[in-house]
Amino acid sequence: MSSSTLNNNPTTIGDYAYGAISKHSHKIFKYEKKIFQENDPENLHQIRVAMRRLRSSLLSFDRVLILPSIICDRTVGKIARILGQERDADIININLETKFKPNLPREEEKFLSKLEEEFNQKKHLHFPSSKDILKGKKYLKLKQALLDWLDSPELNKISALKTEKLLPDLLLPQIASFSLQSAWLTGTELENNHEIKLQYNLTDTEIKEILNQEGKYLHQLRKQAKKVRYQLELFTDFYPPKYQEYISFVKQLQTVLGNIQDNLCLMSYLSDLVGKKWEKNLPQLSLLIKEDQERQWREWQKLQSIFLSPNYLSHWREVIIKFINI
Repeated sequence: MSSSTLNNNPTTIGDYAYGAISKHSHKIFKYEKKIFQENDPENLHQIRVAMRRLRSSLLSFDRVLILPSIICDRTVGKIARILGQERDADIININLETKFKPNLPREEEKFLSKLEEEFNQKKHLHFPSSKDILKGKKYLKLKQALLDWLDSPELNKISALKTEKLLPDLLLPQIASFSLQSAWLTGTELENNHEIKLQYNLTDTEIKEILNQEGKYLHQLRKQAKKVRYQLELFTDFYPPKYQEYISFVKQLQTVLGNIQDNLCLMSYLSDLVGKKWEKNLPQLSLLIKEDQERQWREWQKLQSIFLSPNYLSHWREVIIKFINI
């Protein structure tokens, strides 16, 4: 099947699969070029977003596409994770500069600036640069394979089916993976009647302890939130406005969990640079991070309460199954 045929007739599941792979691949190539031309951390962020979206599409349309072995979730994920090391450092720097430093006393600001300067001088020893990765054999082989496939795509017979016939089969498995994350029970108690009770009015120490113990589960939920959001966004044309409300919910969740994870990464970074007692050297920064975590925790509990309400999931599934615009 030619790529021009797929582009001109976006009605079958094959059309949508090809369109998704094409869109995300070309976004990767666009920001690859920008990374070599500009010194803007946003370019690294955007190429990683495009890689995550490509991975999501590869998994979602696995039964539709016939791809060379190198074009797979594992390959793209490995490259994205290596790029993520530099991005994590960028996020820490951005948050310190914009979110926390303006509210620090002069002494702490100077102390922190010295630490950042020392870290940035040695950054190349901690992880490879994005430019090195994008010049590497693994990425270049993947890029060429994507270009070749987009020029002459291969698809399974199922690709000829109308998209709307398969939407519940495509979307419900992603929603199931999202809803079955153990993180949904973070900060809750299970009562004798098996009802879930959220723990409100926790102290800052209790919140910190929960996040230290269960932060990894919240991070996993955030990853699943990205996957389900990317999948849902592919098919907004087929559903009424109610469908968009669920996408908005997932985006809010992604933001809140991202803020929690960013704070955990920042505290880990400070512990590595200064030592486990970094809070003694940076008491005001410690207080600001703690207050922000408490705010994010309250936002998390609001979203958690909505999701765990008796009919939320059943209504979401109902929208997916019954309200397709044909």
